[in-house]
Amino acid sequence: MKQLILIFALVVCVQTVPAQKNYIHIQDANYFVHSYGDPVTSSSEGFPLWNSYQTSTTNQITSVQFISYMGWASHIGMGLVLTSNGGYNWTSVSFNDTTFTTTYNGVYFINQFTGWTVGGALQIRKTTNRGVNWVRQVPPPIAGVLNSVYFFDANTGFAIGRQGMYYNSCIIKTTNGGVNWTEIVASTSTENELSGQYWFNSSTGWICGKNFLMKTTNGASNFTNYFSGIPPTSNNANALLCINFQNPLTGWIGASNLDKKNIYKTTNGGLNWFFQDNPVAQYTYVQINDILFTDPDWGYAAHGTPYSGAILFTTNGGANWTLDEGTNTWFDCLNSYNDAIVYCGAGAGKVWYCPIPSGVSGTGTEEPDKFRLHQNYPNPFNPSSVIRFEIQKTSDVRVSVYDIEGKEMKTLVNSRLKAGVYETAINGSGLSSGVYIYVLFADGKRMDSRKMILLK
Repeated sequence: MKQLILIFALVVCVQTVPAQKNYIHIQDANYFVHSYGDPVTSSSEGFPLWNSYQTSTTNQITSVQFISYMGWASHIGMGLVLTSNGGYNWTSVSFNDTTFTTTYNGVYFINQFTGWTVGGALQIRKTTNRGVNWVRQVPPPIAGVLNSVYFFDANTGFAIGRQGMYYNSCIIKTTNGGVNWTEIVASTSTENELSGQYWFNSSTGWICGKNFLMKTTNGASNFTNYFSGIPPTSNNANALLCINFQNPLTGWIGASNLDKKNIYKTTNGGLNWFFQDNPVAQYTYVQINDILFTDPDWGYAAHGTPYSGAILFTTNGGANWTLDEGTNTWFDCLNSYNDAIVYCGAGAGKVWYCPIPSGVSGTGTEEPDKFRLHQNYPNPFNPSSVIRFEIQKTSDVRVSVYDIEGKEMKTLVNSRLKAGVYETAINGSGLSSGVYIYVLFADGKRMDSRKMILLK
């Protein structure tokens, strides 16, 4: 996401990093972006909670998204990689229809078939066949780099980045699936490259960048400047690299600056933001490249530079952050599917992953003699119900909910659990009335299943 492809003479001081031609250092805000070059090398995996998939590229992963077993990742080469079996095998897709080489910084799919990817030289491509083939779309007639893309449906989407030699902000919008893109001017200031966006719906969203934080409530027809709510830095330069909200009042920003204030939180809808201390804030280079919360308490932050990398996590809304994974240089982008697994794109073409232990609690010290599901209670239910299950031995456990046609609707548990009796809850607010099947898997094998009825 945080990349450049052409290095111009800047008003700010830009310092090249020796022996790391992938990266340049934006000195006044103390952060790195990667440009096209040799792949990053990764140290070995070693943390017990996190594992990694080696994709079919060794390039830096810049954006990753999973929908069920389908996954896509953009990277600093001319193309992307995709998987159709949950990350175990990856296929490379090359974009060789141009005469220049650039990076691809963002990818977003609205379903398993239709998606977009964006990158340098305002490259925009669309697929309607799961990412096998891509069609170039025509951007507005401006020069620049796109860092992020997001779509609400098949028609309406935004892409953000920078334009011109002074890194001015760039926002473009489409309302017809990318057939036409229109530039939106939110700021005329220079050196405001945009990196992160978060949308509640097609009307209300946030966009952040260097010395830039704005909100719209009318689909980007107008913006309100919220940057003054960020505590000022000693040199008035602050790169806001990513943004995530859990509700209209509560959100987080990942950043980098000379004062090493790299995670901010708001609890009043962005009017005020306060720094949250964390282990990475003690590093020489502290930038947070992406931040993701799956509920108001449980969240992750990705840190990466040419010199250090880490994944942080919190279980209390960021009041305390813990170093969760620190074995790779340049962790760059986060994504979760169904709030069951979190993914992190990183150096050397790796996609790291970790189950999210959502709502699982042990109920005693029993040692079951088999793997077993109990009937949910209450049943029928509306909107929530409790499911008890027994684990005979330490296993990778998954409890999933399917409709009567066999389509997976929810993953309730996806964790490595010791032998014991556990409970988890299902919230059926987003489901239709009907009969559902919930299934217990252990180490990939189906162990038990039962029916339940959602009656609204």
